Formats: sequence, C-alpha cells, structure tokens
Amino acid sequence: MLGKNKFEMKANPNILVTVLFFLTFLIHFSLWKFVFHLDEIVIVKFYLFLSVMFMLMITLIVLINKVVPEFLGLSVIGLILLKFALMYLIRKKLNFEVIPGYKFHFIIPYFVLTTLLTYYAIKLINHDKKQ
Repeated sequence: MLGKNKFEMKANPNILVTVLFFLTFLIHFSLWKFVFHLDEIVIVKFYLFLSVMFMLMITLIVLINKVVPEFLGLSVIGLILLKFALMYLIRKKLNFEVIPGYKFHFIIPYFVLTTLLTYYAIKLINHDKKQ
C-alpha cells in the first residue's frame, strides 16, 4: 500500500511529456513570431504534423510495450529513424527552405521531441523492470 502511494506521488510521465511538448511549441512559436517575425502558418502546420507524429509514436511505443516489451528499445530506435525519414519528406510540403535558418527551426524541435519520446520509452522500460 505504501509503495503504491509513493508511485502515484511521482510525476506521471504522460503529463510531463505533454507539458514539455506544449512548452516547446510555445517557446518556438514565440521566437518564430516575435523575434524572427516569420509567417505563423508555417510553424502551426509544422507543429500540427509534429503533434500527430508524436502521438502516433507514443501510441506505437505503448502498443509495442504491451505486445513485445523485450523489443521496446530496438523499436524506439526504428521509430526515431522512421520519424527522421518522414520529417525529411514533409519538409518539401511545408516549404521550409524559404524560411531563413530553416535548419535551426527543424533540428531543435526534432531533437526535443526525440528526447521526450526516448524519455517516455525509458520510463516504460524501467516501470516494467520493477514489476
């Protein structure tokens, strides 16, 4: 009983990942709009795509963890490579090349969200090991 209450008091990884994702968006959007004075439609489309992909990746990680938890680590590496390939393909659709310093705007959110995805997977792996 005491152990369960201790676990519930710790930060829930779902909430933490969601909050960090939205903080990333807010900080990047603020920089985009108020510092660089760029068109906000592009950044909203970009983060809409990132949001859908991020939720898809989290869902796949949870499913993989339920079906074959022993392959979760390898699956995360594969999902990160898939995410990179999809981001590379979608950059043409978003006309990101017309934005000055577009690589900066592409790489930072990619690595932040990849870090959040990896953090979530590590939390799942560690939670499974404790049980």
